[in-house]
Amino acid sequence: MTNRLQQIDDRLLRMNLWLTQGIVLILSAACSLFLFGWTHTVAMFAWPGWFELLAALGIAALLVLANLGMDRWLPRHWQDDGGINERIFARMSLWSIFLLCLSVGIGEEWLFRGVLQTYIGNGWASLLFALIHVRYLRKPLLAGGVYVTSFAIGSIFEWSHHLIGPIVAHTTIDFFLALYLRWTVNKREREEEQNGDEGGKQEESS
Repeated sequence: MTNRLQQIDDRLLRMNLWLTQGIVLILSAACSLFLFGWTHTVAMFAWPGWFELLAALGIAALLVLANLGMDRWLPRHWQDDGGINERIFARMSLWSIFLLCLSVGIGEEWLFRGVLQTYIGNGWASLLFALIHVRYLRKPLLAGGVYVTSFAIGSIFEWSHHLIGPIVAHTTIDFFLALYLRWTVNKREREEEQNGDEGGKQEESS
């Protein structure tokens, strides 16, 4: 699966991701309206109180810091996804990254929290969420991290029964981790460019 993804052009990879999220949004809306009807679906998107929003942002901040800590202190090969996320986000503008993360947050939380978790509970919904991230399954740390993240976000929905909090948490996590990936790639490229320039100057001087 990862090998096939690596053969896809970066632009096509991003287009596929946008298409996938569009399908998820349509599927979420269809399932929600069919199972719960219009009134209950709209009620799930009711604006929460400030405490719920702050709790969602707090959980998101803890999970972002945990991810940054793992990237800093744990072996790189434990977290290698084949560079797919770097290819997706490294060349995107900040606005495009935000829109993509927001669409992912809305679609996935609507489907996995609003629809699935309502019927099968947080544990099973989080397990399914981890399983759909197929390219992470060979990396126990990545798969476990996805499950824990999903379960933590699912706890917000379990407590509030509203989707805004989970969507805010999911979007925040994805957005800041995407910015971190973008910064990491740009920093690495600048360092490689500087090293190349220094190597060229040394050759000229010799």
